[in-house]
Amino acid sequence: MCYNYFQQELMKDGDDVSKVNDLKKENRKKIRECLYDGKIWTKNELSLQTGLSLASTTNLIQELRQSKEIDFIGEAKSTGGRKSKQYQLNKDYQHLLKVILKKNKKDYEFIFRIVDLYNTVLFQKNILSLKGTVFELKDHLLEIIKKDSKINLICLSLPGICHRGFVDLCDFEDFQNKNILNILNKEIPQKIIIENDVNCASIGFSHTYSSYQNSVLIYQPAVDYVGCGLIIEGKLYNGFSHFAGELRCLPFYDEQSQNKMLKDNPQELLEKQIATLCCVLNPEAIGICSDVLKEIKIHLSTIPLSHQPKLINITDLYEMIEEGLFQIGKKKIGENKNE
Repeated sequence: MCYNYFQQELMKDGDDVSKVNDLKKENRKKIRECLYDGKIWTKNELSLQTGLSLASTTNLIQELRQSKEIDFIGEAKSTGGRKSKQYQLNKDYQHLLKVILKKNKKDYEFIFRIVDLYNTVLFQKNILSLKGTVFELKDHLLEIIKKDSKINLICLSLPGICHRGFVDLCDFEDFQNKNILNILNKEIPQKIIIENDVNCASIGFSHTYSSYQNSVLIYQPAVDYVGCGLIIEGKLYNGFSHFAGELRCLPFYDEQSQNKMLKDNPQELLEKQIATLCCVLNPEAIGICSDVLKEIKIHLSTIPLSHQPKLINITDLYEMIEEGLFQIGKKKIGENKNE
């Protein structure tokens, strides 16, 4: 009986400690969300923005300074009272390796960028390959991560469908039907995030045009099939198996019909795909990137004018992909789930 009593008391104490730790993590997350915007903050501003007490804010700032995650950068101008200390994210706290896999007409391309937490490029390299294999990627990654000990995260943009590391359809044929995350993790210690290339671009588009909470980016390549990334309430929507946005599988046209329209009438094909998105998702904005059409003028005659989205032409898909990879990586580093 005594044993059960003390056991229950120990469990209560353990639960209390766990709750305190969870609360502290949540408070730290709130502070990080502010500081990871790259702006300069004072303690009072952080306290006001997060709703945390000044004492809690002070303690968390001290912890983040000790870990060198943030820097003290000086004092604000006096408004008559005591000068406020200013803090900012340390851009070199960690570095991010962005990797883009790009299928060209005659070869495969591996694009590597090491950036700091302000997205400043510290190292870049483009490598062409005739085969574009998983093991080529692994070897290149092993070589590049040796160049920078601060790389703690790798964000990879893939021209295909990847769910929990397993690749289904992919423009890099050697990647298909393989769990590339398992292959890479055997030799690479850094955390690796893999996302579809158009999904990455849609995140970059959403960040660039941040006034729209519900948006779509649609990409019409010169060869192969359309890609589409969906942002709902400011967050990427993948679907349960990362298949959301695969417009190539709509029942209106089979593969042969799509190939013919892409060659003979890409304007009509794109308009029908965009109209489908309007009816199903009703987005506020749609970013459009086409490797086929020199001038994009979309007519949505079947969609009432009051329900038509803002259409925005995107001239450089890979600029959007790079921005999306940075936003994915910065968010993951800011969450710091390894604590």
